[in-house]
Amino acid sequence: MSKDDDRQPDEKLRRLQEQILQFDLICSGTLYRRFRKCGKPSCRCASDPEARHGPYYQWSHMQDGRQVHANVSPTLARRLEEAQGNYRKVLHLLERWERESLRIIQAAATKTPGIGREAPP
Repeated sequence: MSKDDDRQPDEKLRRLQEQILQFDLICSGTLYRRFRKCGKPSCRCASDPEARHGPYYQWSHMQDGRQVHANVSPTLARRLEEAQGNYRKVLHLLERWERESLRIIQAAATKTPGIGREAPP
């Protein structure tokens, strides 16, 4: 393997790292879009599912090991949607980073005698 080939995996990692740094906001959780009945018997929503009030947005996420639910405004819901999309993209890039790291580690183990082998008992 030439010196250029040795640098190529490092270049792949650098590009993945740069892609991850492009994201501003990331956020996990689930955003729900709901329509509700108001409870007034005379309101149209009581008999017509298409006339329900909303949309109302609820965000569910883990915080300090507990599931937390919050009602959020439509403006915040749009920001959360964007941040959640970014989160999924970052996770995908981290998976690629891990696979590339494993390839580099395994390649180094095949080049260097003794690496990757268990010590004798």
